[in-house]
Amino acid sequence: DESNGRSEYATYLKALILRIKGQIPQSLELFKKCHLLNPINWDYLKQFGRSLYLLGRHKAAIEVFDECINLQHEDWEIYFYKGLSYKFLRIYDEAIANFTQANVIHRHESTFIELGRMYQIKQDYKSAIEVYIEGLEFSPENSEILTTIGLLYIRMGENF
Repeated sequence: DESNGRSEYATYLKALILRIKGQIPQSLELFKKCHLLNPINWDYLKQFGRSLYLLGRHKAAIEVFDECINLQHEDWEIYFYKGLSYKFLRIYDEAIANFTQANVIHRHESTFIELGRMYQIKQDYKSAIEVYIEGLEFSPENSEILTTIGLLYIRMGENF
């Protein structure tokens, strides 16, 4: 209030708080305002894209994430959320490409899980198992990955 909306950091924090509270449309507007205050800060743009994703506006989110990549291409979250957007648009090959790139930048168990799911949707169970096994190397005690691998082996008839 004291800055009359001209403090980008205060606006950014308020946007994050609103999104956590579930007030995503209001947070979207504040992230947009942050980006207008500082157009070269890619984090504001990334948060804007995440809010679009949460609102189900996946095509718009992908466009924003593409712009983020032009500003900062070494952030795994950009590729992860771009992959999720493609997943919900049912463009699975693009989703796979983005999840793979996210893992190249920074390995994360949620990326392995989503990548494996994409291969399962495409009924490429061997590739899904390979991804999940690689995910186990990163996160050996992840029960979701362990269970999914077992179920895939059963589905493929490899009970032993």
